[in-house]
Amino acid sequence: MAQPASVGSSPSSSVGSSSLADHDVRLKHKPTVLFLCDGQEGYSLVAGAILAHKADSHFDSYSAYTSASCDVANACQALRQYNIACSDKHFHPIEAYNRNNVDYLIALNPASVQSGKPLPKYVKFIPWDITEGGESSDRQKAVKYINDQINYFLSVYLYR
Repeated sequence: MAQPASVGSSPSSSVGSSSLADHDVRLKHKPTVLFLCDGQEGYSLVAGAILAHKADSHFDSYSAYTSASCDVANACQALRQYNIACSDKHFHPIEAYNRNNVDYLIALNPASVQSGKPLPKYVKFIPWDITEGGESSDRQKAVKYINDQINYFLSVYLYR
């Protein structure tokens, strides 16, 4: 019985069972996305919930924050009007992910990476700035920006 080829191996010249197994392994792998915010408004939780709502079968989404604490209630409140489920199941301080490897690390604001805290290993870093250089206190505007960025992310990375 042929052993499945590992993901990232070079394709064989013939279509054999190992190349089909390699294809099956890639289809089963769900890339991980870690959203990171500074924790002031909990927008990484919002982004993780939106991605899970739109593409849970394609991506595993996680959320982290760099501050000492984060207001989960306000973050979830922002999603209720859109009927998007919000859970802090995969929402932890960044230190909880230090030993993890993620496919995509998406920083939602500059302050999240300027904290000086170590980040997990990642394949691709994607910087967003939901504050657009200012305050992120306009919750509706920030949620719309996050939604638009996730739509763009899905169009680029899901359909490649």
